[in-house]
Amino acid sequence: MSKNTYNGDQIKELLANKYVKDCSFKYILFTDEFKIKALELDKKFIYHKTIFKDSWFPEYIYNSIIPKNSLGNWRHKLKNKWLIWLIKTKKWRKKKEKISLAEMTLHEQNEFLRTENAYLKELHKTAYWDYP
Repeated sequence: MSKNTYNGDQIKELLANKYVKDCSFKYILFTDEFKIKALELDKKFIYHKTIFKDSWFPEYIYNSIIPKNSLGNWRHKLKNKWLIWLIKTKKWRKKKEKISLAEMTLHEQNEFLRTENAYLKELHKTAYWDYP
């Protein structure tokens, strides 16, 4: 993860670029069109900073480590996977489902807590079992 942080003005400037899909104070998400374009230019041996500079990115982006790292990651994905994997920007891991006891009925709460207690007892047995 990048150690760079972007302020509000920089985020607005980046979101105005047509090759930026999304941006926050910690990350930049590039469009699929830009990823493909950058990889095609990279195959023609065009320098990574030049690619980002010609795509109208600000100086604090193309003079940072972002172009090199991004192109390296995209090249690696393209080498090991297909192009569809490269442009797929969804995260693999689903968010953990949060269980709210406040939304359960009293009977459901009781059943949930009994099940959780039985699970924790079994887990404790496996963690602290005696060697023969």
